[in-house]
Amino acid sequence: MSLRSRAVVIVNPHAGRLRPFLVDRLVSVLNQRYALELLECDQPDQIPSLARQATATAETVIAVGGDGTVSRVATGLLGTTARLAVLPGGSTNHVARLLGMPMDLVTAAKVLAGPTRLRRLDMGDAGGRALLFLGGLGVDALIVRNAPAKVKRFVAWAGYVPAGLRHLRDGPWRVVITVDDTVVETTARTVLVANGPFLVHPRLRVGKEIRPDDGLLDVCIYSPNRLVDWITLGLWMLSGHVTRSRHVRQLRGRVIEIRADTPAPVEIDGDYLGVDPLTVSACPGALTCVVPASVRGVGEG
Repeated sequence: MSLRSRAVVIVNPHAGRLRPFLVDRLVSVLNQRYALELLECDQPDQIPSLARQATATAETVIAVGGDGTVSRVATGLLGTTARLAVLPGGSTNHVARLLGMPMDLVTAAKVLAGPTRLRRLDMGDAGGRALLFLGGLGVDALIVRNAPAKVKRFVAWAGYVPAGLRHLRDGPWRVVITVDDTVVETTARTVLVANGPFLVHPRLRVGKEIRPDDGLLDVCIYSPNRLVDWITLGLWMLSGHVTRSRHVRQLRGRVIEIRADTPAPVEIDGDYLGVDPLTVSACPGALTCVVPASVRGVGEG
């Protein structure tokens, strides 16, 4: 009988779509392939240290939760050889979608228990915090901060809609954006640092030709003036050509710094972090992910 590889499962019990009865079901499925250790953590700030400790005994760390949980687990894996696997228990599950994982938790667990392969991804390092998918300054951070957790738990990504409508008119902020040796001074309502290409759904592209494995980070600057401009931005995103909008500018580089002339809110992977500045450095190929063997993720050739 072949030996099962060791894995640690880190569960955020307060994740948007996770229900207590599901944890036992997930463990039962995963035990078919892995020798498991289960860790439940309801203190998000402790997740990186738990993940780091897990790498001492396990070759795979499985994050169960939303993008914030996954990002914090990845923070603990920075600089190690451990592999990351993701089970989608949050509201938007950008990282799980990027990796081609099913959105149903039990189905995703069955995928991890079956044939898999490895995929290397870039990460951003924001002062020791991993940026896996999207971070930003401005309106997006206000939406993340004020979307009610209880509402997101029941209606998933739609829980961000009320906060979005409330904050679309906030700002703009005068910002100085440094991308490698290029300095841009502009006015914006949102500035995204993107390692992932979409928002909520893979069809809603935040920029042009954004890849999580090109060794670079993209900066998407949104400067709509009116509500109708936000609507047209959404339509351009849906068409896949958002950079054709006159209210969008995109830059690309390895080291990003964003500063505002007045305090501006900041988020990374769905976690509100406080106020600017936001500084992120690209870490090419820094993360090894376990993904379905027969499914291509978003952005894979």
